[in-house]
Parts: sequence; C-alpha cells; structure tokens
Amino acid sequence: MEKIKLKTDLSCRHCVMKVEPVLKAEKGIVSYSIDLESPDKTVTIESDGANIDRLIQGFKKVGYTAAVIC
Repeated sequence: MEKIKLKTDLSCRHCVMKVEPVLKAEKGIVSYSIDLESPDKTVTIESDGANIDRLIQGFKKVGYTAAVIC
C-alpha cells in the first residue's frame, strides 16, 4: 500500500463534488481524504496500484490541477 499526497487547486465543497467521481473511478484507490483547510488543498490517497498520472489527467478534465507532493 502506498500513500500519495496531491497538491490541488480545489477551494470548496462544490470543487470536491466535481473531482470525487474521478477519484472513485480510478482502480487501485483504497481510500482518500481531501483537506481544503491545508494551504496546499491536499488530497491524500491510499493506493494499491492506482495510476496517478491518469488521476491527475482526470482532475484536469474536470477543470482542476493536481500534482504529487512529498
């Protein structure tokens, strides 16, 4: 199991509602949490082989950015 953290430009609950289908559709995501209070608006993912590049592209398709952070 791998823990991945993404920095995003999500800003509100509506934004979260737009990206949740992307997160739920990606195979290999065991769980995720979204922290809008963080300065980086982070999405923390527990992954079991999820394709993160495809996930980032999914964010882009619905109008948001995401990048892997350490």
